Amino acid sequence: MKMNTVGMVLIPAFVAFAFGAASQPAIADTGNNTVQLAQQSEKKAPAAKKKKKRDPGKKLYMLNTCIACHGRNGKGAIMNFPNLAGQDLKYMIAQTKLIIAGKRTGSPDATGNPRSESMRGALITPEGKPRISNDHIKQIATWLSKMEPAKPQAPEQAVDLKQIKQGAKLYKKKCRSCHGKGGLKPLKGYPIIAGQKRGYLIIQTKDIRDKKRTSGKSKTMAAVVKKMTDEQIETIADYLSQIDRTAK
Repeated sequence: MKMNTVGMVLIPAFVAFAFGAASQPAIADTGNNTVQLAQQSEKKAPAAKKKKKRDPGKKLYMLNTCIACHGRNGKGAIMNFPNLAGQDLKYMIAQTKLIIAGKRTGSPDATGNPRSESMRGALITPEGKPRISNDHIKQIATWLSKMEPAKPQAPEQAVDLKQIKQGAKLYKKKCRSCHGKGGLKPLKGYPIIAGQKRGYLIIQTKDIRDKKRTSGKSKTMAAVVKKMTDEQIETIADYLSQIDRTAK
């Protein structure tokens, strides 16, 4: 009986020892794999949490309340303010400085003030000191110049193909030499006007024609548009405002 008892005790022990020894490497491998997976997860975790750093120009655009009039990312500007996304860098810098200096004026808006006055009021103190540095102006303009342009606004009134062709013809005759083919490649100091808002284009061209805006390159342009009718200006704006700069 003692031998049987001992045998009964030893056999399970032997089996456990034999099979346990055989299974140890598998358990060890599983442990190693778990450690490796944990280490990989730890490496991936920071990458997943890492967010794209916001452009300093965008921060300044928001901080200086440019978004209020020119829209998110320089698109969707309210009233007759221009869309700025994708605009020429040097042109934006120059115009901002002219507005701050009070040199760029224009016809009165709905408030009775020159159209650039609201922007000037946001960028200078009541004492006339700039709230924004030249470096910050450059950072904002650099960011805006890299943004994808806004898509064309649907016209309030239907514009047929005949009107567009007339506008293209007038543009080629009156504007192309300075603003480039299709308003896309202007000379130095001139803006990109392809795809710009119709209302803004009309107001600014009339202001230059009527000598209400005389800063920058306005004097050069005035000589070209001084004899243009309102209808001609509007026809060119019909054409330019429907050019899609986002089209591939």
